[in-house]
Amino acid sequence: MPNATTYLLDTGILLHWVRGSKVATVVDGQFQLRAASFRPLICEVSLGEIEAFARAQKWGEPKRAKLKELKKELIAVDISDSRVIDAYADLSSLAKSNGWAIFHGKNDLWVAAATRVAGATLLTVDKDFLPLRDGNHLDVIMLDAMTGWKLS
Repeated sequence: MPNATTYLLDTGILLHWVRGSKVATVVDGQFQLRAASFRPLICEVSLGEIEAFARAQKWGEPKRAKLKELKKELIAVDISDSRVIDAYADLSSLAKSNGWAIFHGKNDLWVAAATRVAGATLLTVDKDFLPLRDGNHLDVIMLDAMTGWKLS
């Protein structure tokens, strides 16, 4: 039976999906993302990040077509929503006051804010999200970037 948890995919996970990597297959198997009755979420900032990456890497038409198809499977969380903006400000202030590396990753803060407002669980390979995983700020599942398996 598919999992009822709502997941938001970080940019790194999205990149694995576009590449069709073994990591993407493992992640999908663990969390039943494609089998779920709902589509996974993505922060719209990640769409900008992945597009910038595609241009920098000079992706050809096959990969661009795959990205276009993948976008149809995802729901983008709008960062202009006032709740996302408030969550961003809260998380940015928290990160700055604690000296967390995520404070410098402004795109990651938007992803965290979108995850929080959506009430979702973030799937990521980015360790900068770890300080937010304390049970008070964000539900984060860290995945191994090489295997896709959940880290403890």
